[in-house]
Amino acid sequence: MFAKVGWRIFFILVSAGAIAYSVYEYLDSLRQTTVVIVAAKEIPAHTLITEDMVKPVEVAADSARLLITKPVTVKEDVVGGITLQKIEAGKPMELDPKALIFPEQRSMYLRKDGSVDMTYFIPKEKRLISVALPPASVVDNRLSKGDWVDVIYTSKSDSKAIGESVSHMILQQVEVFDIERVNVKGEGRESVMQHVTLLVSPQEAVKLSLAKHKGDIDLILNPWNGDRERVAPVTDSLLLK
Repeated sequence: MFAKVGWRIFFILVSAGAIAYSVYEYLDSLRQTTVVIVAAKEIPAHTLITEDMVKPVEVAADSARLLITKPVTVKEDVVGGITLQKIEAGKPMELDPKALIFPEQRSMYLRKDGSVDMTYFIPKEKRLISVALPPASVVDNRLSKGDWVDVIYTSKSDSKAIGESVSHMILQQVEVFDIERVNVKGEGRESVMQHVTLLVSPQEAVKLSLAKHKGDIDLILNPWNGDRERVAPVTDSLLLK
């Protein structure tokens, strides 16, 4: 009888000890931290990473293991590299060859003056074409490299009898390859023109070239995961219906 009670007490103590140890290990793991490198600000695609663009952040070790496959733990692993896609501010940097050209591989992607040679990032089936537009035509100058846009073309109707203006959605889901802001005469936002370089197919480049010489162009921001839509042309008379 006493032997059975003794064994029960022994097993209870062993189980309690095991539970206590497991709880201690779990709580200790929550206290363990590691340093990861994150983007200090938004880094556009095809950008040479400088030291001020990244910063170290201390995070829970378990969270880092769960959320980041190959975390960057020292700046030297990414400073001098080139981004292949836009990296949002605060996002952890990863040793991912699909997102980053590593510093030791960058030489073939740089010009003699040290700037990034953009021609290396143009797919073989694509072309670059630029349009210079005022704020009202480019979402109030809010477009950024890596955004997706649709292109609206507005021109006079072919019918001289009607004489109406007509707007067409001529392109959809076009990637913004680069942005350059150019100051012109004036004050405020209207004094800034955006030179927007778009990544398009050769056929789309021809269509866009004619459009920018024959009428007015507006770029409208498209969600990155947006779908192509069937959009009917709009004329002056349709605005009143």
